[in-house]
Amino acid sequence: MDIDDFLLGKMMIGKREYEVKNCDLRQSDLAFYVDNPRVYSSLRNIDDSVPTQEEIEKHMCDMESVKQLRLSIKENGGLIDPLIVRERDFVVLEGNSRLAAYRLLCKTDPVKWGKVKCTVLPADIDEAAIFTLLGQYHIVGRKDWSPYEQAGYLYRRKKNTKIPISDIARELGIAESQAKNYIRVFEYMITIDDLVQSRWSYYEELLKNKSIQKAIDINPTYEKVIVAQIKTGQIEAAADIRKIGKIASLKTKKGKKIFQEVANGDKDVYLAYSELQNAGSFDKVFEKVTSFRNYIIEPSLKQSIVSSAKKDDIVFCIKKIISRLKDVQKEIENE
Repeated sequence: MDIDDFLLGKMMIGKREYEVKNCDLRQSDLAFYVDNPRVYSSLRNIDDSVPTQEEIEKHMCDMESVKQLRLSIKENGGLIDPLIVRERDFVVLEGNSRLAAYRLLCKTDPVKWGKVKCTVLPADIDEAAIFTLLGQYHIVGRKDWSPYEQAGYLYRRKKNTKIPISDIARELGIAESQAKNYIRVFEYMITIDDLVQSRWSYYEELLKNKSIQKAIDINPTYEKVIVAQIKTGQIEAAADIRKIGKIASLKTKKGKKIFQEVANGDKDVYLAYSELQNAGSFDKVFEKVTSFRNYIIEPSLKQSIVSSAKKDDIVFCIKKIISRLKDVQKEIENE
């Protein structure tokens, strides 16, 4: 397709300025971008096969957000922001949802909605520039891609180019720690064979919870149980992963016993959490007092004190502790 009527313009992508053509193009001549995260996350999870343009259009047009966008475009009489198109193949790099909305509008009025406002990038624009462009829009800018979609895009950039994560983050102007975290979670989802977008936040919570990770380091089977419960919906919300973490962090005999039952899949996490909560196990004062009690009843404590170079100082502290505890006990009993 030749572009006959256009206005020249400029576009900054990263640190480079590109010459672009601003024009109206027939939307029927445009193609969806197969690496668009919205498409990738929904149509390329199973065998990574490339979906057809018809499959992409059907998927996009069925999305509720696209249906809402159609109404907005119709109300405004057209696009506010143009589609961004690559001249080589007229693939829509940015604006696939808007293209889908136009396809829906065109079914009712092909004359009015036959052409769409576009900004056309040079045919020879490279993949690095495209990555930076989309990252500026969806990861740094308005962030309308979900964290899962952003992570998938970062992961594919790293996998396909072998570029260090630090450089990928620098290209986008985001923190390296954010890029690493997103890629780490996405890689984990691949490892456990669960690329369901709605479960992204569950696995992010699981990987960042230090108490759970410490427990998994001791016994890796705990991880399989938790992942299975996420997949089956037994864990109802991502935030509930924190309940497992709180149980795992308990140092009391009761807490350890119940975590073992949860980790083995013998006890429901909600029942276990409620049981411990009712017993006051998550009370901060209770936790500190219990921790202190567990320390002083250790059989090895006496020998540790006897052999310590600070033995006299420790004995002095113990006397002060005993005296203070007696005062606290009286104060509490007299209330």
